[in-house]
Amino acid sequence: MKLKPTLGDYTEPEFLALVERIWAVDMPKADHDRLINHFDRISGHPKGADLLFYHPEDDPNPNASGSVVYYVKDWHRKQGRVAFNGQAAPPAVAPAQWPPAPMDRAQIARQRIAQTQAEVQKLIADLDVSERAAQAALADLQLRISHLRQQLSTQALIAQRELDIRALEESEFDSRLAMQRFRYWQLHVQLKRDNAQREATYAGTERGQWQSISQQISAIYDGYVAKLNQLNPRLRQLQTEAEALLSTAQTQLVGLRDQQQLGPAQVGAQMFSPLVFADVRPAIIVEGALSPPLENHRVDLQKAIRSAVAEFTWQITSSAPTHQGQYAAVLQFEFRSRAEVGRFGVCVPLADLLSIEGLDWHYLAQTQGAVDVPFRMSSGTCSVAPGTLSQGIREIKTLHQVALSPVSTGDSSSGVRVRPAVWIESTQTYLFTAEGVAPLSVSWSPSGVDENSPKRTTFADHRLGFLRSAAVPLLETFIEPSTVVFDDYVVVFPADSGLEPVYVMFRNPQEFAQAAGTTPAPVAPPETR
Repeated sequence: MKLKPTLGDYTEPEFLALVERIWAVDMPKADHDRLINHFDRISGHPKGADLLFYHPEDDPNPNASGSVVYYVKDWHRKQGRVAFNGQAAPPAVAPAQWPPAPMDRAQIARQRIAQTQAEVQKLIADLDVSERAAQAALADLQLRISHLRQQLSTQALIAQRELDIRALEESEFDSRLAMQRFRYWQLHVQLKRDNAQREATYAGTERGQWQSISQQISAIYDGYVAKLNQLNPRLRQLQTEAEALLSTAQTQLVGLRDQQQLGPAQVGAQMFSPLVFADVRPAIIVEGALSPPLENHRVDLQKAIRSAVAEFTWQITSSAPTHQGQYAAVLQFEFRSRAEVGRFGVCVPLADLLSIEGLDWHYLAQTQGAVDVPFRMSSGTCSVAPGTLSQGIREIKTLHQVALSPVSTGDSSSGVRVRPAVWIESTQTYLFTAEGVAPLSVSWSPSGVDENSPKRTTFADHRLGFLRSAAVPLLETFIEPSTVVFDDYVVVFPADSGLEPVYVMFRNPQEFAQAAGTTPAPVAPPETR
């Protein structure tokens, strides 16, 4: 991240990101010390960098980065100045005043009535805004359904069909979100109604006013429930229509790709992985832009991989009984959009799988050598318990899965190809191109995820759904170990990059082609790699 000269040059979210980056400790020691010294210099707090590691005894959240930001901000406020860029100056301290005279019972009752009446007016306005948002989302969904229904009867380019599918999926997602927000008000309105009815029952001289308020809120609640009962079936009907259209559109899209020989097994593609800490944390590799959930998942994925490696290592080095064909599922997910081609991979710091000392990696890469890796990754699918996962009204029955399994050193299946990545000056990225008839390329580039930007909630923000990596994955056994296919590489970055080698695996091309209904590209046997 970019460091700024003074505390006043940071916004509060930017300073919070600095604290979280320091706490992450996923960088070289020299860089970590530089960030700590920078915090100590600009914070202005008397404790300086000690705030990062030694918290006040009464701090209820000693492990929260927000606490550190709070203490810095609060100290500057007490000095009569603002801490961060864009914040208003602290208000002047008002002179001490005599406390107001205590109110009598009648005044308290009038105040409560006035407050409740104001709350009722605000509730009416909030419900109106929420209802109009739901109505607009459903209207847009209906338009998108009509548009895709018309498009399915005409010839279309692949890119246009993908856009139509994504547009309908996003509209369905927005409709569900808008209806969830509208349903949120039900309990809130009901509690308001019940409270007003209680007040009307036990009120004295103000009973008439409370009865009027109670009748008003009851009418609001009845109108709200009636509208909810009208919109819920409409959403369900539109979702059913959208689901049928999307299923048909996906089938047509696969057919178009196959006709034009643009299917996953016939054409290579460029996939993307984050450049930041490429050799420190694992990452999911996908085509197109990266999204925040992919970045946020990296720590969970690393915990799963390290846990599986530790368990298998313990089995291998101890007298514990071992079982052939064991694996640990370190990653499970699904592609949210039906327009996705379905390519994916995983990039893992090679040091998480084996000791990288003592080998000339650059020589191996230049001579296209191979190396024994004791743990390798393969792709597959796993079944989902019926009725447990769904997207809209579509039930999710299977998830993609990445499995980590031990291989015997010296066995032909343990040899992993070692290949170089090259620096592309024009794009400021490292590029690796795999082998095969339809080679894939991986580009290590900036993630494009701004950690200081406000969090969004759109369909495009969640390219992968139901993303899972258990901290301690269960050990399972392959049904047919002989059918497991590894499509993986050790990728070596240029010597002047300062990056250590990484392990890269791709989705099994045979499984990939079978899912897409196309002919699989041949995979070189292990002994020729």
